[in-house]
Amino acid sequence: MKFAKLIRRNLFRNKLRTILTMLLLAVIFFFVATLLSILANFDSVSQAAAGTNRLVVQSAISLANMMPYAHEQKLRQLPGTVDTCKLQWIGAYYKDKKNFFANFAVDADKLATVFDDFQVTPKERADFLADRRGALVGTELMKRFGWKIGDRITLTRQIFPFDPELTIRGTYVHPVNTSSLYFHMEYFQEAIGNPGQVDMFWVKVRDAKQMAAMSQQIDAMFKNSDFPTETFTEKEFQQNFLSMMGNVKLLFTAVSSCAVFMVVLLAAITMSMSARERVTEIAVLKAIGFEQRLVLGIMLTEFILLTVIGGAVGSFGARLAFTVIDMGKLTQGFLQNFSVHAPTIALCLALSAGVGLIAGGLPAIRASNLSVVDGLRRVV
Repeated sequence: MKFAKLIRRNLFRNKLRTILTMLLLAVIFFFVATLLSILANFDSVSQAAAGTNRLVVQSAISLANMMPYAHEQKLRQLPGTVDTCKLQWIGAYYKDKKNFFANFAVDADKLATVFDDFQVTPKERADFLADRRGALVGTELMKRFGWKIGDRITLTRQIFPFDPELTIRGTYVHPVNTSSLYFHMEYFQEAIGNPGQVDMFWVKVRDAKQMAAMSQQIDAMFKNSDFPTETFTEKEFQQNFLSMMGNVKLLFTAVSSCAVFMVVLLAAITMSMSARERVTEIAVLKAIGFEQRLVLGIMLTEFILLTVIGGAVGSFGARLAFTVIDMGKLTQGFLQNFSVHAPTIALCLALSAGVGLIAGGLPAIRASNLSVVDGLRRVV
């Protein structure tokens, strides 16, 4: 600590360059923290199904192909099945196409048993069940559109030939899924002429250890039928859904790596300039008794402190910014409960320290290895 004053003065010997370097680092680490938080958000979506013991049964051809109701009776008869629920993606929007969100027709009376991690008050659940055109809406979606219980809304068709006219009867609370809307399967079937088909069956399984075996059993049962199936765990289904966008994780990781590599190069240029300017000063320090390791330690501390301050400003700035910016609204519910969490900040700080060590290592070593005579002789 007795060298803290020396480190501070050297750090800010060229105030403009130091401040600009810190700002550059802050901007880049703001960007990196945001990308890493998006990846963490994707992981939280895929991990949210842990412990729910649900299987998703869809057509083996594609998710868009529908299956007959008759499949459900066979699914119910499987040993280990607690309950089943039909789910249909509607794909409608509210007022404007930019107001797109996940909306489904569902067996309303099966929500409590199959989707038991959705928290709904007893009164609102009863009101939802009693109203054939009732809707159950996520808390983030209610906030986004300023809806209230009892509001009547109309969704606009994109896939099916009807515009759902609904009354909001309740809200649900869920750790991840906060921006979806559910309404009665009976209303959907009546509106499109009772085809008796649906694109997904969700199966609640009693024992998680049975899920792999049940998945194989379900697909084998319908393999030779006119409507073969493909069965996933909920976690696998969420991961497959995210993979439709391509390998986003690889893309974001690559972009983050490029950003860190770029900041290493920029920091190395700044630190090399700083080391060159101080050659004579370092020679004087060594002449009055400063050991080579001490000089090296002081310079590395200064360089690492520079990058860590920039990284801290950027990562903490990202955390503060996304408490104000509603990413759920901005991304139309794609990023739900988005935030920059402590592990992401810790990783950014570690990366920034690594940048300082790598970028400042060579200039610091070269400057500290310079002999007193050569240092005093050199004109900067």
